[in-house]
Amino acid sequence: MTKASAMEADAVTKIQMLLEGPQKILEARNTLRQNLQENILKYIAGSHLHAFGFEPPRRVASTPVAIPKAAWSGRCNWDEGKLSYRGMEFIEVRLTTNRIRNEILERGHVDSTPTRAPGRPSVKPDIEAAFHALNKAREIDPTASQMSHYPKVRRWLELHRPDLDVPPAQINSETIRRIISPFFNELKKTKKQ
Repeated sequence: MTKASAMEADAVTKIQMLLEGPQKILEARNTLRQNLQENILKYIAGSHLHAFGFEPPRRVASTPVAIPKAAWSGRCNWDEGKLSYRGMEFIEVRLTTNRIRNEILERGHVDSTPTRAPGRPSVKPDIEAAFHALNKAREIDPTASQMSHYPKVRRWLELHRPDLDVPPAQINSETIRRIISPFFNELKKTKKQ
């Protein structure tokens, strides 16, 4: 301001001179912000960061759901933490590292009940792999209800199949039941003998 007021020029030139400094700062800030967002998207694509959010409307009992990587090609509102992709809406989106994500999943604090949208790719081989791995680890109890194992299957998928097109939290319980039911029933028969 001192420099602009001391120079011999009209008012418009002085105002332009005053705005040059803040304009350079704003341009640098916008460039930095764009670079940061691009880097975040690269980390998400490389499975170094994972996103969780809520499906609107959020309620007190709502639990966060894992957001699929593909959703980041949708519309993202970085300032408000919102993400929209093919009819799916997520609010209060947060990013986390692999370590923290795995701790959250192991404690079971991620919603495991949302329904699967029609037309998504098959997750049958992955669910079968989850069941067999859990059975090998002695995590399947044939004396318990089959339904009590669904959260275990979802957590296993989150930990071992992070690149699924369908987030494990959004796999329908009926889908899991249909796929693991033959294996579970066979296991029950084997235990009775």
